[in-house]
Amino acid sequence: MTKGFNRTMVENVDSNTREAIAPAELEALWDEFLRIWPLERLVSMTLAEYTSQGTDDSFCYWLESATDKLGSIWGGSAFKFGVYARKDKIAKENSGGRCYNDDYGWMAKYGDTAEEAFSSVRNEIIKVAKAARNGDLHAVQAADLGEAIRWKIAFLYQDRSHITVLPIFSGAMLSALTGKSAKSERLIAHEMLMDQLGDRNIFEHSYNLLKAADSLMKADFDVSKAQAYFDESDEFRAIKPSTQYVAGYETIGGKQIALIKQNKKVTLFMQPGDWLPTVKTKISSLKEYTADEPRNSNLGANAPTLAAGNPAVSVIVESLDDLKAVCSAYDSEVTNAEIDSDPENRTEVSVSSSLNQILYGPPGTGKTYATTERAVMLADPAWMADLNAQGLNDVEIRSQVKQRYEQLVTDKRIGFTTFHQSFSYEDFIEGIRAKTDDESGQIDYCVESGVFKEIADRANSNVLNGQSLGLSESPAVWKISIGRRGDKEMRERYIQAGEARIGWNDTGDLSIDVDDREEEQQTYWDSLSYRNHDAINAFVNDIKIGDVLLCLKDVETVQAVGIVTSDYFFDQNAAGSERDYAHVRKVNWLLTDIELSILSLNSGKRMVQQTLYLLPRINWNELVEELQRQDISLPFSLNDSGAEKRNYVLIIDEINRGNISRIFGELITLLEPDKRKGGADERSVILPYSKDSFSVPDNLYVLGTMNTADKSLAQLDLALRRRFEFVEQMPEPKLLAGVSVHGVDIAELMDVLNQRIEVLLDRDHMLGHAYFWPLKTAESDEQREQLLADIFAKRIIPLLQEYFFADWERIGWVLNDSQKPPAARFIELTNVGRSMADLFPQDVAEQISDRRYRINPNAFTDPAAYRGILPGGGA
Repeated sequence: MTKGFNRTMVENVDSNTREAIAPAELEALWDEFLRIWPLERLVSMTLAEYTSQGTDDSFCYWLESATDKLGSIWGGSAFKFGVYARKDKIAKENSGGRCYNDDYGWMAKYGDTAEEAFSSVRNEIIKVAKAARNGDLHAVQAADLGEAIRWKIAFLYQDRSHITVLPIFSGAMLSALTGKSAKSERLIAHEMLMDQLGDRNIFEHSYNLLKAADSLMKADFDVSKAQAYFDESDEFRAIKPSTQYVAGYETIGGKQIALIKQNKKVTLFMQPGDWLPTVKTKISSLKEYTADEPRNSNLGANAPTLAAGNPAVSVIVESLDDLKAVCSAYDSEVTNAEIDSDPENRTEVSVSSSLNQILYGPPGTGKTYATTERAVMLADPAWMADLNAQGLNDVEIRSQVKQRYEQLVTDKRIGFTTFHQSFSYEDFIEGIRAKTDDESGQIDYCVESGVFKEIADRANSNVLNGQSLGLSESPAVWKISIGRRGDKEMRERYIQAGEARIGWNDTGDLSIDVDDREEEQQTYWDSLSYRNHDAINAFVNDIKIGDVLLCLKDVETVQAVGIVTSDYFFDQNAAGSERDYAHVRKVNWLLTDIELSILSLNSGKRMVQQTLYLLPRINWNELVEELQRQDISLPFSLNDSGAEKRNYVLIIDEINRGNISRIFGELITLLEPDKRKGGADERSVILPYSKDSFSVPDNLYVLGTMNTADKSLAQLDLALRRRFEFVEQMPEPKLLAGVSVHGVDIAELMDVLNQRIEVLLDRDHMLGHAYFWPLKTAESDEQREQLLADIFAKRIIPLLQEYFFADWERIGWVLNDSQKPPAARFIELTNVGRSMADLFPQDVAEQISDRRYRINPNAFTDPAAYRGILPGGGA
C-alpha cells in the first residue's frame, strides 16, 4: 500500500483511465441539485420524497444517479440509504439486521417500521448537511450513515465558497492514495489530499486524484490489498482476528466470506446462490464444493458456515473493482436497480448489448414469441426500430416480426437448435462423420462442423461493406488452379481477361439438363473420376456470385485473389479447342502477381493438386488481415470497409436440458464478451478434430430458453450461469384483461390459480398466460366456453397432475374444489367405484384410507366450476 500521498502519480497518470468532464458542466449540475434539494427542504422531506419507485425526483435518485458525475456512490445494496422503496414486492422475512414490508426495506437499527427508520435517517442527513455547511468534518464522520452516503451528502451541502470536502467517497481510494486507514484515519487522509488543492479547481484536482487511485488500485492487486478492503469497509465485520491462513468476515446481511491469505491470487470462499450469474465476468476462476467435499481446514474456526458440511464456492478475482462487485452482489438481494427511476431504459440497454442471454420462466409465458422477437431485434436492430416507428397494432407487429424472422433464418443469420440429454460436443462444435460417395461407394471420414461452429464461422466471415467489391455477405473462399500445370501463359491470359476457366471441355455445357446432353458427352462424364466430378460440380453449381477465388502459383503460394461476378457459362467457341478451356466464370481479380504464403491461413498445411475445392478454414476478413501482415499492398477499396458488422443469433431451445460441460467443452470460456474475437482478452482454442484455431466472434448472439418447471435457475450449470444474462418471463395476467368466460374474469382466474401454486409448490411452476391466449380471439361466447373447457381438460389439469405427481388432493386445493358443490368439482372424491367394504375384508378396509380420485368430465362445461375457483365464488 502507498505510504504517503503520491503527487507524481497524480500528475502523470495515464489520461485514458478516467473521462474528464468540464468543471463548468459539473458546477451547473451542482447548482441544479441545490435548486431542487436545498438544505431547508430536508427538514420537511417525506418518506415518499426520499425514496420512491418510477420517479426521477426523489432524494435518493438525485444522490446516486442524477449527481453521479459529481462523485460516484453507485454499487452495493440499496440498504445503504437506510430505507428504500422496494421494486420487488415478494414477501421477505426480516433477517441480518434488515427489515421488510410490502413497500419498503430498511435497516433495523434505525427503527421498527419504515416510517421510524426514515425519521432516524432524515435526522442523520440533516445533521451531516448542517455540519458540512459549517465545515465541521468531525461531526460528519460521527453521523450514523453509510460511509459513501454521508460524505456524498457532505460534499453537496458544504459551503461552496470555502471547499472542505473532496468528491472522493470510497474509503479504498483514500487508503490507496494516502496509506491511511479510511476507517480510523479518514479525516487525516482527507486533509492530506486537500492540502494539495492549492489554487486548482476542486473538480480538476479530484479528477487527477481519482485517476491516480484507479492506477494504484489496479496495480499489483494482491491478498494484502483485498484484506485492507475488507478491514476498511463498514459493510463487513471481522468474525474473529484473522490468522496467518484465513481472514473471516460477515456482511451486513449476515453472510460469511473467507479470504484465503496463503494463496498468491485473491481467493474467497462464499455461499453459492443466484448472485453468481450477475458477476460472471468479474470472476476469473470458480470451484464448487458440495457439502461433503473437503476444503481448507481453517474455515471451521474463521468462517464456520463455509466449512465442510456446508455447500460453498471458491472464487478468484483479479482486481479490487472485481472484488467490490462480487461482494456487492453476494450480499445484495437488493441493488441499485431497486431505486432506479428508469428501469425500462436499463433493461433496453442490456437487451441490446448482452451477447449471451437466457429467457427463463414457467411454461406458457410466451418464451417462444419473445425469443423470436428478441432474435430479430438482435440480428437486425435497425429493421426492428423502423417497425416500432410505424404505429402498427400488436397483431400486425407479430406478423411482421415472424416474416422477418423466417427471412433471417433463410439468410442463415439466425440458427436454431434444441438441447437434449444425448446432444454432444460433436453436434454443437465439430465431429467426425462417415460419408459414402454416391459414385465410388467409398467411405470417407471427414470433420463436420456442428451448429454453433457453422454460425460462428458465418459471423466470422461476415464482410464489412463488401458490396462495393462485389462480395457476398459471407463469401466462401475457394482454391482454384487455372490452366494446365506449368502453363503460366494460359493462367495469366485468363486472369487478364477477368475469367476463371477449367477444362474437361468434352462434358459439354453443364447448365443443360442431363437428358438433353449428347450421348458422347455423358459417356465422357461417366469416365471421369469422382474427384474430377467434385471439382466440376463445385465450379458449375456450388460457387456463388460474390465468393472469393485464390488462384495458386504453387502448393504454398497464392498468385491472385478474385471475386466471382457471374454465374457459370459454357464457351462454345473454346469447346473444340486444345488451347482453351470452355467452363467459365467471370471474376474481378483484385490482386494479381502476388506471392501470398497460404500456410498460416491454412493451419500450416500445403494445398493439394486438385483443380478446385473449398477452403473452410479461411474467411475473407482473415485473408485481408494476412495480406496486410505479409505487406501485400491492397487496393484502396479493401481498406475502405468500415461499416457495421451484421449480427448473427443462435437460439438454443431447452438449454437447461443439455449437459453443458459435454456440449460446450473448452469453448464455454470463449463465450465471455472480453474473450471473444476483438475483445480485451481475446482467446482462441485449437479444436480437437480439425486442429483449426477457433474464436467466437463478437457479432454472434447466443439466445437460450429454459423452462423452470423442468429445472430451476439454481440447478443450472454454474459455468453457464456465470456467462449468461438471465431474462425472466413470468405469467402476465394483464395481457388477458377484458377476457371473460361464464362471467369469470380470466385474468383474475389465472392470477388466483398461480398464487395457490406458488404457495403449494413454487413460482417456477405457475401457469403462463399463453395457455389462455386463444380465448382472446374467439368469435363468440359459445366458442370461448368450449375453448376454456378444452384448455382445462387438455392443458391445465394434465399440467397440474405432472406438477403435483398426481396428488389429487393438492390439485383440488389449487382448483378450490372443496368450496364448490360436488357437481362443480373438477376432482371427484366420492362415488368413484365400489365401496371399501366390497373391495376388502372388514378388518383390512378399516386400516386403509380411500385415496381414489377421478376427473369429473361434466365440470369442464359447468360455469360453477370456474366461478368456484375464485375466492368466495363457490356455492
